[in-house]
Amino acid sequence: MGCHLEDGSGAPGRVPTLAGVGRFLRVPGGRDYLVRVPGVAHAPLDDAALAALLNWMLARFDPAAASAPGFVAFGAAEVARLRAVPLADATAQRRALLAALETAR
Repeated sequence: MGCHLEDGSGAPGRVPTLAGVGRFLRVPGGRDYLVRVPGVAHAPLDDAALAALLNWMLARFDPAAASAPGFVAFGAAEVARLRAVPLADATAQRRALLAALETAR
């Protein structure tokens, strides 16, 4: 646990829930976002452990996304590449991704 509780809930108005987190995989930049969010990118885990955590998170909080055709599990090399460049403004990036999801509907 870091920013979220065991059930994936966050803090209303500050930390969003993890329920449905796989929706970010449907838009360009969403996969990168999941790795680059500061709480993830700066987690005290090695790249392989962080990749495993991301895959578990998707399976636990958005099983449909984790089992969707074409889903590719996160790997250590991808995590290492992405977390090396953390997001400067995670809130702005999240807003942009949510807007892209709305447009894609």
